[in-house]
Amino acid sequence: MNSKTGTIAAKPNYSGHFLKKETIGKLKRYRVLYLLLLIPVIHQILFSYLPIYGVTLAFKDFKMSRGILGSSWNNFENFKQLFSDMFFYKALLNTLRMSLLSLFTGFPCTIIFALLLNEIFNIRFKRVIQTISYLPHFLSWVIISGFIYQMLSPQYGIINALLVNTGIIDQPINFIISSNYFLVIYVLSGLWQGIGWGSIIYLSAIASIDQAQYESAQLDGANRFQKAIYITLPGLLPTITVLLLLNIGSLLSVSFEQIFNLYTPATYDVADVIDTFVFRQGIQYANYDYSTAVGLFQNLIGFILLLLSNAFVRKFDNEYTIL
Repeated sequence: MNSKTGTIAAKPNYSGHFLKKETIGKLKRYRVLYLLLLIPVIHQILFSYLPIYGVTLAFKDFKMSRGILGSSWNNFENFKQLFSDMFFYKALLNTLRMSLLSLFTGFPCTIIFALLLNEIFNIRFKRVIQTISYLPHFLSWVIISGFIYQMLSPQYGIINALLVNTGIIDQPINFIISSNYFLVIYVLSGLWQGIGWGSIIYLSAIASIDQAQYESAQLDGANRFQKAIYITLPGLLPTITVLLLLNIGSLLSVSFEQIFNLYTPATYDVADVIDTFVFRQGIQYANYDYSTAVGLFQNLIGFILLLLSNAFVRKFDNEYTIL
């Protein structure tokens, strides 16, 4: 208290100074890690945030000679063209069909594969299976499509040879240029390429489940199938929910590399998707403004789907939402 004025003097605040010193100390101590962190941060800024400015192309009548800034606004003409383009609607329908097929086949198959891997007690055999299943993920779709073309070749492909020799078909079939078989090829090749890698997340989630639950179930006489259904699957539910939400959010995005390397002009009616449509409009036809509008529409719909699915899950349990 100040004896002259009768007021209580404020105590000096050392917390801000202490926090500042602590922050500086951490920066000095972990300076190498922060420097390494700059690499992905700069990468994100250069390749994810700065290109966002290019979205303005969707609202402009783009002229290469004038550039983005010099091009005039087009009063949403690209979006008007988008909603009247029958080829876009065809690509949209194909995208939804392929995404739903991949979701309803690949998503449960990955979970089942992870559960089966978890039941293998021979560590050496388990590692061999994991290595074989992970390997396709590290192969580019150029290589994988080459394998598929060779296996399905009507002249010397092993699939046609087996079908003809077993009497299932009379003549070899050119599967690659047939629209009737493209969706089957797409789903099976995507499943083969991604099932092993996708199971890693589920195996990590399984490893975090409390082992005491399995021991208690063992004492109660539960068999391995019952433990998988009543312990492992409920333990995987948060992971399954988050991954399902992410898959729904990317429902309008299919693997461009896979489609681009597998489809042919003969299969455009079932194989042309939004990503290949954007590629063709932007790169081949140089319609940069129109292709940007299509890509913006695709991302907007994906964002809306993510919000809707997240709100649906939140209605039942807030624990499993991501937003």
